[in-house]
Amino acid sequence: MARQWTCVEAGCDETITAPDTDTIIELVQAHIADVHDSFELEDMIETVLIDVPDAE
Repeated sequence: MARQWTCVEAGCDETITAPDTDTIIELVQAHIADVHDSFELEDMIETVLIDVPDAE
C-alpha cells in the first residue's frame, strides 16, 4: 500500500502519493516549506495519511 496526503491550506489542492511513510513525510515537509513557507511535525503528517493502492 502506498501512502497519500492532501494539503489543507486554503486554496491549495496538492495531493502527494508515495510508496512509504518515510518518503511521503519528506515530500510533504518539502511542499509545506517551499509553497507555504511553514512546517509540519512528522506526527501530524502521519495522522492524516491514508493508504492507497500502489501505482502500477
